[in-house]
Amino acid sequence: MRPRVPSTVVEGLLYALIAFGPFAFGGVEPWSRAAIEVLALALALACFLKGRPAGSVAGSYFWLFPAAVAAFGCLQLATPVLPGAPRPLWPFTAAPYETRKAVMLWGACAAVLWSVPRVVVTPDGARRFMRVLFGVGVALACLGLAQRATGTDRLYWIRIAPKATTFGSYYNCDHAADVLLMALSAGLGLFYARPGRLLAGGMLLLVLGLATCAAQAAFLAVPLAGAAMAFLGAGFASSAGGRRLRAGAALAGAALTVFFAYYHVVASADAGALIDRSVMGRLSIYGDALRWWRDAPLFGTGLGGFETLYPSYQDLALLGTAQHAHSDWIEFALDAGLFGAGGLLLAAVLAAWSATRSWHAARSSEMRSLIGGALAAAVLFAAHALFEFSFQIPANAILVCAVAGFLLSAPSWADKSGERPPETPPSSGAALLAAGYCLVLARAAVLPAVAAHHAGLGGEPTARVVALARASALDDDPAFVSRLAASAYRAAMQREDYSLLRLSLRYALAAAERRPFNTDDLYLAGTVLWRLQRAEDGRDLLVQSDKIRFSRFSARRETAAQRQNRKLSALRALNLAPPAPVKR
Repeated sequence: MRPRVPSTVVEGLLYALIAFGPFAFGGVEPWSRAAIEVLALALALACFLKGRPAGSVAGSYFWLFPAAVAAFGCLQLATPVLPGAPRPLWPFTAAPYETRKAVMLWGACAAVLWSVPRVVVTPDGARRFMRVLFGVGVALACLGLAQRATGTDRLYWIRIAPKATTFGSYYNCDHAADVLLMALSAGLGLFYARPGRLLAGGMLLLVLGLATCAAQAAFLAVPLAGAAMAFLGAGFASSAGGRRLRAGAALAGAALTVFFAYYHVVASADAGALIDRSVMGRLSIYGDALRWWRDAPLFGTGLGGFETLYPSYQDLALLGTAQHAHSDWIEFALDAGLFGAGGLLLAAVLAAWSATRSWHAARSSEMRSLIGGALAAAVLFAAHALFEFSFQIPANAILVCAVAGFLLSAPSWADKSGERPPETPPSSGAALLAAGYCLVLARAAVLPAVAAHHAGLGGEPTARVVALARASALDDDPAFVSRLAASAYRAAMQREDYSLLRLSLRYALAAAERRPFNTDDLYLAGTVLWRLQRAEDGRDLLVQSDKIRFSRFSARRETAAQRQNRKLSALRALNLAPPAPVKR
């Protein structure tokens, strides 16, 4: 007996996945990230049980690119490295736990990219997909505008988001701008296909939402994406000369956009004008990233490990911490090296080529408009990713993969003449095997969320120790072990209990072993040893924590004292330094 899955089930799972992530805080919290990954697995399983093939060769096999990235992350996990250890000439990771999380996200992206070309196989399905994408963006814009109108920065008027510029359900307005840009592109495609007042009103709301977000990177991405679309659409010209002229104008427009943006920043800095802090922070991170990449150029330092290793390369002039590189393209080059970055660029070029072919070949003007809108959405995301870490937000990553899968499905519905491909459901044995495999992966996705729930329970320090111990038993997140050590230390200080001090030392050393590039755990272990009257051992750990660096070379950063001495020397040379105090 072969399983039967209705078409409404697979479409419902797809649209639930598209709509859930953006309104679940972007999927950045453990529970929402787990829900996104489980929904992606359920969608892939439903498509497999339905047995419907993809409508094109690209749609059948393109999912192998994100699957290859996940496999590459598994290779990195096979070789974790320690501070000061020589780097091997094969894939490795300096942040095993973060790499495992990245592997799960890339696996979910592969599941979505495999499923969408098997779900959207008819013109009606294509229209529904674009309407859902457009509707999600309009709903997000309405939510964000309502929050700004009421003067609150709380998400859903309930959740506080300190030190963040929120919009709608997103902690960061730049990441909400991604969804608005893609929805606006979908709306333009729908409007060109079938104009209507409702579509025009929705697009006006999206434009107002983008203006309210005031995301500079998104504004810069618009002309770059426009130039890219003009280049991809040059083939619509009737003559070879016209095609060359359009392509050349598009490239010139992109070059002028980059030139004037760079010139504005440099000229403002040279004139001594105040430059936006986010712009200068990005430029500082990009410079640090170049030095970082030189230390592991071929295979990178591990997927998802930016926050772990960046302190080893951070210029001391950049105050604060950075969790991401503020450029997905640069961060992926650091994580996976030339090998991974080259594969990602190849995948982007092949996807653009396949989508452009479908765009040019479509004989239906309505379907051509839908393809153009989806292609513009994907190009806008890629252009915005030059200056933002949009792909590190799970909801946005799933959304752009769904758009890519929609473009790869175009050959089956672009001319409105293709019939729905025949379905061949798998055998009962294959269905059970696939269901078991998905259950294993779903358990791996859910456990971090359950552990985070236990770790978030409040109470006195002793109760916190018990809750964190349960969390670390469910998920080997080093942060849980580190917080467990800190809670045990606080409880020991309240009760003057040496057994709790020894427990804190045990977990602090375990946390330092799990994330060896983090100095906080070694500092805590050294402090506990001082409290336990083992001053020499504590001093050794404190000294060791000051030496932890990933770079294989000597420190190339200028310390604050060195910078101050250099400035004083320059002032003395100009006779501007204050006179030295006279000793009496």
